[in-house]
Amino acid sequence: MHLQDTAANTSCIVGIGNPLRSDDGIGAYVCTLLEEKKLPGVHVITTHQLDTGMLEELIGFNRVLFVDAAVNIKTISFNLLTKENSHPQSFSHHINAAMLAGLAEQLYAAKTQFYVCAIPAANFELGKPITQKAKKNATDAVALIEQWITSSR
Repeated sequence: MHLQDTAANTSCIVGIGNPLRSDDGIGAYVCTLLEEKKLPGVHVITTHQLDTGMLEELIGFNRVLFVDAAVNIKTISFNLLTKENSHPQSFSHHINAAMLAGLAEQLYAAKTQFYVCAIPAANFELGKPITQKAKKNATDAVALIEQWITSSR
């Protein structure tokens, strides 16, 4: 995790996945690309998987974007999590973004907006690097995320 003073930040990007498992590390890869840009008002966290212990930190932001590899999708998916669309994505994690968003609202009456950026991925082999196709998808996702960040200012 990369911790900063959350009061000065409005958006948090959470990259999810294991970089040792090829494309599963795409969330962390996207976060690395975003950190290099040093975008004002943006806090970046990387984690192998989500857990409820993150909630108190996440509700300190206006918006939280979860970035993760997803299977069975062909294009990048970027959506606001709402009660109507909070069904789990095809992620490989036990606690997913929809569960955390629901808990934040129930436990803390949080007004944080939660989003998911699901990036197509195919290779999850241990010890393999991120595929070139997934890197291309990650670059496209970074452009979408930058647009999302600047459109809210």
